[in-house]
Amino acid sequence: MARRKQSKRCERNRKRRQREVSRRRNKELFDALLAWLIPEGELFTKDQFHGNIKWSPEQLAQQSVIWALQDALHVTDAFTMTLEICEELKIQEAAKTYTTFINALARYRKVLNLRLGQQFQALAEEVGGRFWRDRNWVLMGFDGSRATTPRTVSNEKEFCAPNYGKGKTAKYRKKKTKGMRRRKNEKNKPEPQAPQVWITMMWHMGLRLPWTWRLGPSNSSERGHVMEILKEEEFPEDTLFCGDAGFVGYDFWKSILDVGHFLIRVGGNVNLLSEEADVKRLGGGIVLCWPKGKMDSGEEPLRLRLVKVKIGKTTM
Repeated sequence: MARRKQSKRCERNRKRRQREVSRRRNKELFDALLAWLIPEGELFTKDQFHGNIKWSPEQLAQQSVIWALQDALHVTDAFTMTLEICEELKIQEAAKTYTTFINALARYRKVLNLRLGQQFQALAEEVGGRFWRDRNWVLMGFDGSRATTPRTVSNEKEFCAPNYGKGKTAKYRKKKTKGMRRRKNEKNKPEPQAPQVWITMMWHMGLRLPWTWRLGPSNSSERGHVMEILKEEEFPEDTLFCGDAGFVGYDFWKSILDVGHFLIRVGGNVNLLSEEADVKRLGGGIVLCWPKGKMDSGEEPLRLRLVKVKIGKTTM
């Protein structure tokens, strides 16, 4: 009996030592990862911050990464867990209260987004290896989608379209109540649309990682978001932008051609003018995108190649 108890005690001690070793190892790896992602004293040397801040921008950024990784129901609980981890990792120049943390992220959001985005993009190219380029092309995909957010006053102000719902509720009720029983109508009264955020994402297709993105209210334009990204950000040489149907138009395509190349799926509603001479000479489907308004203003046509692919019996 004594030997059995001693054996169990030894087993418990062995497992405890293994957990301690594993915990120290995980701590070392995560600490090294944070130092690699957000190195101290390198990212924000050209930026100005308020003189009375008691946190360093690098450690605030590290703290925000830890906070985003917490699995907690409430953001304040996640912040409490983050403080404990920061203390264990010796991150001492971070925000000490949730209010300070959120206010700092809100006030310096543009600076943090810019510098961290540049850092992550540089690291992606550094570690990308054979996935960075595909036959000399850097493939960038983009698309937009909506996501419903909680119905709060701040979200409605930020993400609902201007004047949304004025005069629509009555029309909706009139349309839906026709032919329905009054009792069912009372139980299913029409409600205004919940606030939605429009997310336009651009990602590196080889690495399958987000590259950059834009957020906006539910009536945002995904094409407008992409044009904003192309105007404000830099891209590697020989970037090929890939998009689905809907990303069409002279101005949109021209904004891409100013910085790179594109491959866009188009539908039958896109009018392209064929150049018969170039088609015969090049043996490909050379087309022109030249809307009448652009013709009249004297702008040059966009010379494109129309590629047709046959999938089964369907030509696309």
